[in-house]
Amino acid sequence: MVTNVVLATGSSTVRDYLASILAEVEAFELGAVVPDAKAAIAALERAPETGLVVVDAAADDGHGHALARTVGMAAPLVGIVMLVEEATPAAFAAAMDIGARSVVAVGASLDEVVARFEAVARWSTSARAAIEADFVGGRGGRVVAVAGAKGGVGASVLSLLLGAVSVGRRSVTVVDFDLDGGDLAPYAGIHTRRSLIDLAEVSGEITGRMLRETSYDVPGGLRLLPAPNDPERGEEMTPTAARAIVSALRFESELAILDVGSSLDEARASVLEHVDAVLLVATPDLPALRAARRTLAQWERLAVREPAGVDLVLNRRSRQDLVTAQLVERVVERPVSFVVPDGADAFENAMNTATLLESSTGVHRALAQVGDRLAGRNTETAAVADVAGADDGHEIDRLLTRATAKRTGRRMRRPRAQAHTESGQAAVELPAIMALGLLVLLLCGQALFWAGGLVAARSAAEDGARVIGLARGYDATVEQRAREVALDGLHDLWRDGSQVAVTPDSVSVRVRTPTVIPGVGLEASSSANVYREQG
Repeated sequence: MVTNVVLATGSSTVRDYLASILAEVEAFELGAVVPDAKAAIAALERAPETGLVVVDAAADDGHGHALARTVGMAAPLVGIVMLVEEATPAAFAAAMDIGARSVVAVGASLDEVVARFEAVARWSTSARAAIEADFVGGRGGRVVAVAGAKGGVGASVLSLLLGAVSVGRRSVTVVDFDLDGGDLAPYAGIHTRRSLIDLAEVSGEITGRMLRETSYDVPGGLRLLPAPNDPERGEEMTPTAARAIVSALRFESELAILDVGSSLDEARASVLEHVDAVLLVATPDLPALRAARRTLAQWERLAVREPAGVDLVLNRRSRQDLVTAQLVERVVERPVSFVVPDGADAFENAMNTATLLESSTGVHRALAQVGDRLAGRNTETAAVADVAGADDGHEIDRLLTRATAKRTGRRMRRPRAQAHTESGQAAVELPAIMALGLLVLLLCGQALFWAGGLVAARSAAEDGARVIGLARGYDATVEQRAREVALDGLHDLWRDGSQVAVTPDSVSVRVRTPTVIPGVGLEASSSANVYREQG
């Protein structure tokens, strides 16, 4: 696999040197040369598969380290290599302080450059694989987006109720990403001042504490991150900020549900690309079904989400509907994953009296089963979930019976001798495959926890250093405050056994990494320098 490389430099000499090096190596390709941090982040947005950013220490008028720090906060899973005049211990220390993974001297040999680039590229690949593996062992958060085929199909209500019925089994955050028309706050009965847009301004350094301070507690244990009260502010949300928010939600909540509305912009497209599951909500009427088909086709054309990675939800299904589940599948050209019944008078009364979260209706019970499926429970059921109640039971049973008969027929048509041979081979290979899979799983899990600890330690150290930098002087009170803020920035998973060292010029944080592999104990540490405003 070829690793895409972005070079940040203003020197033609450095550019020609690195281009000549990479021209002799098939494993790396120079994708872009940029002069500053803004251009580097834009290049990473255009080529998200980039695995390596090489930063000239003399870039941006000698502010190469600040450039690298900015890029590292915007894209923490991309490996950064500093290009320096001389690879001294001091150069290594300075590079590690800003989050770089390695240092290469200008004029280094081809073998040395390739060796360091390959090591950093392997780290980036492993970190991304661990993050995309849904936080191996189920210890990480799961992010689900709910979109409406068109306005008025009930996507916002389903998002809120899906979060409400999931509380008690896990920590849940509902996010109103319908930035130009979100109304989850009124449904939840809360008044808001802060909103999701406030996080867009600090997208490079979102911490768990920032998420908690921006979101609101909803009765019942739910947390809500609302849309802005002024719809025009939705334009302030960028794709980079949207990805950072999704990543932060994985660490903060076991389940995050994002209502993305029925329209599409760059920020919401970025959300749909990076979440774990997408629910597309439609109602059993032809205008909504045609809108669902157009939405899936648009997502596929724009490479936002493949139709196979989208679960279709049929909302407000009733016995009197002329549109059946089979007709829905023919119109949308996708199977119905979940059926939610019409709530009738009980649901309408709960809506009108603002008691939606306290009520218990057939809609609530149906969505509880949807939450179980999204959490990985009962995953071997058929594509159509039997959550609609007795009204749709016979119809869904026929669909399940037909699907089962097709699978059984395919199995029965295989020759008996072939089936016997395959079963014997499987019996021999299965233990070895399971052992190998378990080993890989454990290694990935340990690597994930270490990487997570490093990110947590870095964020906590920066929080503490920021306190010292904003203080007028340095004394025992400032030192204690910096230590408390750094510890507060750590999630409970990393707080036990953590150590914080505070000096007037830096804050260092060391966390103990949870052990997945018996007998292996690792620690992750990071430090942040104190930057004080002049004047």
